[in-house]
This record gives sequence, structure tokens and C-alpha cells, in this order.
Amino acid sequence: MANILKNKSIGYFIAAADALLAIILAIIFFATYNGAMANNAIGQVPETIGIFLIAGAVVEIAALLIPQYTFVHVGAVVLYCVALIKEVFLIPNLYADWINNVAYQGGNLPINNVYLFGLLIIIISGIAAAFMGLVKDEKAPEASWAIKGVPAIAKVGVAGVLVVASVLTSTLVSADLKKKAVVVDPTPVGPTEESWNPITDEIKEIADAVDYSFDPADVLIKQEETYDFNDATMKAVPTNKNRTDANLVYAFEGSYAEGYQADYSETYAYLYLWDDGIYGGTIGSTNLRGFWYNSSIAEGQKEETNEETGETYTVDVKDCLKMVSNTDKYEMIETTEAGGFYERQAWVYLGFSWGTRSMGISGYQYYPEVALAIDPSSTGTEFKVGETFDRSGWVGNRILKNLSYSAVFKSGDVKWTDPAGMLEGGKFKEAGEYEIKAAYNGFEATCKITVSEAEAE
Repeated sequence: MANILKNKSIGYFIAAADALLAIILAIIFFATYNGAMANNAIGQVPETIGIFLIAGAVVEIAALLIPQYTFVHVGAVVLYCVALIKEVFLIPNLYADWINNVAYQGGNLPINNVYLFGLLIIIISGIAAAFMGLVKDEKAPEASWAIKGVPAIAKVGVAGVLVVASVLTSTLVSADLKKKAVVVDPTPVGPTEESWNPITDEIKEIADAVDYSFDPADVLIKQEETYDFNDATMKAVPTNKNRTDANLVYAFEGSYAEGYQADYSETYAYLYLWDDGIYGGTIGSTNLRGFWYNSSIAEGQKEETNEETGETYTVDVKDCLKMVSNTDKYEMIETTEAGGFYERQAWVYLGFSWGTRSMGISGYQYYPEVALAIDPSSTGTEFKVGETFDRSGWVGNRILKNLSYSAVFKSGDVKWTDPAGMLEGGKFKEAGEYEIKAAYNGFEATCKITVSEAEAE
């Protein structure tokens, strides 16, 4: 034993401790991760955390056999880092729930903290050991772990096999798990969502005919040093979009629902941002009025140069979108970029007599609605006599003046009308072509479907 420990540095013992801790942490992980990971871990193969912990431990053991080759130990640290990256990717939703005092994501934050901080300890100490080195003198005969009757080349070979086997095994197993986690339906019913596009020549003509020249993209509201919440215009701004003395720039909307003891109630939010820098709206039963800006004092500027004179000057630019008020819990609403129809998004406070929650709200640059379109992608438009007609997946889409479109925010606002005699007991009665109608906010849309005779059994 004395000969084994001879010439070994403190880093050697740290590496040995890391290998042991990695094995223990992997055991804890596989024993607890099924109930501990957040909902976003579904399909993300969280098992790779434990797999790469074990792979790192195996490589670390190889490094202990040939400690004069520090790069082997570094390889173990890299594998630990792969496990950490996966945990860092999966844990933020749990922290978000903890900060907002909600429990949307499931999982167990304390157990995930054990994974996270355990990995951090292993990696930080492993990096320290790499800088220290695992032996005091790499050229000394005691540098390698002496095993009676086993030459150095054999130990190097065994260690190499361990490294290669652990890396390949962990990578291949993780890739296989990822492949199995992705489930693809090879026979989708009806046209795909990507193939459906409501912007026809007819819709374009309708949009062109609507007289609306205001462009919300041109509006830049500069942040002020201070705000006067006694401003008469701000205090009188409506909490809906029925305002005639200003143009609407952004409309935000959001909803929250939670079932409890046979009660399922929905709460909605609507915020309207006007081109004079004032906003108004409601979040649940709370009326909000305040100011907004999309160019901050700190970051909302850039330098430009006059090409003719070479003179440099400063111009204001958009760098954010924030709302301020003097209403408790809503003093500052900070939005972030989103994709698709909605361009901005934010989380806001939602309070009830029985607890607090968070509500997501999404905002789009406002243009008036010009048409309604029906998306039947969930079922397609061809059916057989005797089939049950389930239209619950059909979507009524509002189309704006700028030809962007989105599902009507409250699906219940779309009223559907089926042709008389088309159904009997919820099933198609006779073959033929039928025209289904939808109505919303003064707009109507139709969708033709074809019902053919059922095939003989």
C-alpha cells in the first residue's frame, strides 16, 4: 500500500474521491429521477445525466491506474460536464416555479439541487486536481500504480480500453434512448398544419380594401426618468381597446385556468399599448393603467455616421418593451421576444383569495381584424357515411390587416353552424358535399367537406 501511494499528489486523492462521489450520485439519480424531473424532461432523455456520471467514474478509475497521464483525468471531467449540461438544461423550469410560488412543472427542486450541486462539486474539484496533477513526479518509477507482475504497457492498455469503452457505451446508449424518446406518427390524418395557409387572393383583396394606414412598427417610445401617475390622460385611459384619440400599437392577451374541487374557472388578461406611451387593461379583476416604452435610457441608443460629412451622432433605437404602473405587483412588466404571430411575451402576477399564481401573456403588433378562416387540419375534409364528426380540433383563425393570422384567442367566441340533415346522432347521415359555417366578431367563413359512401365490409 505504501508503494501504491508513493509519489501520489493531493490531486490523485481528489480524483479518487470524485470517482466515488460520481458513482454514489449516479445511484441516487437512477433511484429518484423518475419523480424528480420536471415535465419538460419528457422526451429529453434525462437518463443521460446518470449515464455520463458512470462513464466519467469509469474513466476516472482508468486515470487512477495511469495517473502520470493527466489528460485521462481531464476526459473524466469532460464527461461529468456533459451530465451537468443536461441538468442545467432541465432544471430552470423548477426554479421558475419556485420563484413564482407555483407548481406547473411537476418534479422536485430539492432533489434536482442534489444532482446540480453534486455535479458542480465533482467538476470543480476535478478541475483543481487537473491543475495539481495526480503525481508529484511523472518520470518517477512510482508514478504509475504498481501491480506486481503487470508491466506498465498492460496497465496503459487496460486503462485505454476502459476509456474507449465508457465513452462509446455512454454515447451510444444515450443516442439510442434519444431515438426511442422521439415518437413520430407516420400516418397523420388530414393535411398537416404547415400545409394550411388561409392567405388566398380573396383574403388579400379584402385586406387591401380595409382603410388603415397606421404602422405600429414605426412607433418608438423613449423611457422617461420619472413618471407622473397622476397624469389625467393616463388615469382616464380605458381598460379596453375602445379609444379614439390614439392608435393602438400592441395588444396583449393571456389566460389561466385551474380545476379545484369540481370548479374550473378561467381568468383572462388584456393589455392595450397606445402610441402616446400610455397603456390600459385588465389582469383578472385588476384594472391597470400606466406607461410603456420600447427604448430604454440605458441601452436604447446607437451611434450612426453621416456618409457625406462623416459626422457621428446618436439615435434612439428599440431595445425592449416594458410597462410601468403604480399598481401593487405590476410596477414593472418586462416582456421578452417571442416567435410567430405573437412578438412579445411576459409572466405576470395573478392573485386569488386562496393563493397566488403566474399568468403568461402574449402580445402582437396591432392591426384590425379583416377576415375569419377555418383550419380543419385536425380531421381533414373528407369523411365516410357513418363516421362520427368531431370538430373539437377545428380552429377559427382571425386574419389581420397585415395578413398575419392566429387562432381566435377565446375559441368559444367562434360559433359553428352545420348544414341541416348532415348528421344523425353525431354521425354523417348521407353522402354529399356540405358547407360548414363559422362566425366571429362580425366575420363569417365557410369550409366545404365531402362525405362519401362507406366501404362495404
